[in-house]
Amino acid sequence: MAGPLHPKTGRIKISLPILTLHKSSTVGIDIGHDCLRLVRAAETTGGQWKIIDRRRFALPPGTPRDAPEFSSFLKSSLASACGSAKRSDLWVIMSAERVDIHHIRIPKVPRKQIANAVYWTVKKETPFDEKEMLFDFEMQGEVVEQGISKLAVMVYMAPCQEIQEFKALFSRIGWPLTGISLVSFATQNLFRTGWIPAHEETMATLFIGNDFSQIGIFSAANLAMTRGIKAGLSSMVEALVYRFNELKQDPNAPPLTIEQGWKIILSLSPDSTPLQETDAGFGLRKEEVFEMIQPALERLTRQVTRTFEHYATTMPGERIVRVYVSGAMNFYQPIVDYIGAQLGIAGAVLDPLGEQNAASRPDMEDARSISERIAFGPALGLAFSDNDHTPNLVFTYKDKEREASVIRINRAVFAAFIVAVLLCAGIFTFQNHAIAQKKETIAGIETQIAQLGPPANREQLVRMAAKVTQRRQLSRVYADRYLNVVLISELAALTPSNIRFIDLKINLGPVVTTATANPSKEKGGDVLKTNPEEVTVEGLILGERQMLETSLAGYAMALESSPLFRQVTIQKNNVEPYLKSETLHFILNLKVEEQVHG
Repeated sequence: MAGPLHPKTGRIKISLPILTLHKSSTVGIDIGHDCLRLVRAAETTGGQWKIIDRRRFALPPGTPRDAPEFSSFLKSSLASACGSAKRSDLWVIMSAERVDIHHIRIPKVPRKQIANAVYWTVKKETPFDEKEMLFDFEMQGEVVEQGISKLAVMVYMAPCQEIQEFKALFSRIGWPLTGISLVSFATQNLFRTGWIPAHEETMATLFIGNDFSQIGIFSAANLAMTRGIKAGLSSMVEALVYRFNELKQDPNAPPLTIEQGWKIILSLSPDSTPLQETDAGFGLRKEEVFEMIQPALERLTRQVTRTFEHYATTMPGERIVRVYVSGAMNFYQPIVDYIGAQLGIAGAVLDPLGEQNAASRPDMEDARSISERIAFGPALGLAFSDNDHTPNLVFTYKDKEREASVIRINRAVFAAFIVAVLLCAGIFTFQNHAIAQKKETIAGIETQIAQLGPPANREQLVRMAAKVTQRRQLSRVYADRYLNVVLISELAALTPSNIRFIDLKINLGPVVTTATANPSKEKGGDVLKTNPEEVTVEGLILGERQMLETSLAGYAMALESSPLFRQVTIQKNNVEPYLKSETLHFILNLKVEEQVHG
């Protein structure tokens, strides 16, 4: 079992140094295929982030992560870069291969009902096993869809086993994790913290990997859409090999192999080792290589264009102004320019350390290897993490709700403490004036008693009590008489315009006896009274097919929140043809609150 986690729990910043709850630094950890990259950063008093240190460690070759040798290597690397675990918040990057990220929109509901609305919407659209997949979400503000205001939500689900493995790994070495996140969320941190200025504009990132590519669209620094494409550097290599062999002049020359094609593609990087005379394709100019891989680039940009067009249909009016390109190598600048030209927007290499005053290490060699500097991007973005603005796979919405509850209690206790201090400070002054105030109070009371006149006798009190009882009973009679009208009025007020009633039944409860409201009747002449117990509503919901059940859920929650009803249950929920479209035929059963009976 993994040890306990230590996420940041306090958000009340107290100026006294002895009471501060914040760590001294945040560490972004990227465990790659051959290197461990660490970036340590801290937030300054002005809200800006500053890089303290960054390190790169070569992974032990052929060592699995569950081996004791890897744990020892990780512990020594963290100790070398961070010093003490007590003064560092550790965030590690997890592979997004098995993580599902998508965006949904839900009707506007009360804050306490958001979690349930998101959960059941996702459960309906994408069923998942809660024992195997962790479910979490992040609210991204309000949007207007077809004239209806809704809430935009980013939902992500990750495998629990992989999360537990990360937690167990760091717990074993005595460096508990604060957070686990993804590369997409690390890039989001770069925009949200202002490290890469977003200026409330819509940006896109394109990561070109070996066998796949990933598109991310960020609107106002929020990850608004992400999509994977099964095309990458390998597609460019295949296009290069095909075109090279097609154009070779000597038919007896051996064909270009995939391995040789990879070497030619990697030679396009400005900081890569140039081809030798013995290498295939030595005589090719970079412009010629670029021309050979252009068909693969064109197919890739078409996929990106389709993604942008889909985003434009979901978010009309938002224009993507820039695309940042990154990948497994520092790309040849004409490739970046070509992608930007095909998309009709500005293109740039995602190099978050390029224009910043970043801490440098002698072993980094950033001046000669831009690729190495770019490779620190994910760890850098993760070093800017905080539970307030970074999705955390070990600190979900349930933990945030518990934290908010604790904060409210802490604030109440703190406020009570301040009030107690102020009261104690005023006690001494109060005691000095206590005797004089009591004398003045007694004198005032005696004056008031003298002005009241003679005291009332017993017969007057009995007559007044009888009148009060009579008025109360009369009020109950009126309440019972007009209760049905009140219930119908409440239903009319809560029913949206797209819902039509077919039938409405108010079922009366058992007959009970009450004291008569008319004192003129003889004693013991009780009257019979019936109280409504439940209401049955049958109706149709009109509108678009995909919004019918969502409208029913919103309507049921609105009725549940009414002070007149409780235990709203759905007895029937069927989609039926109606005129030239479809409608949702439903029957709801509502219990009437007991306090309403008068």
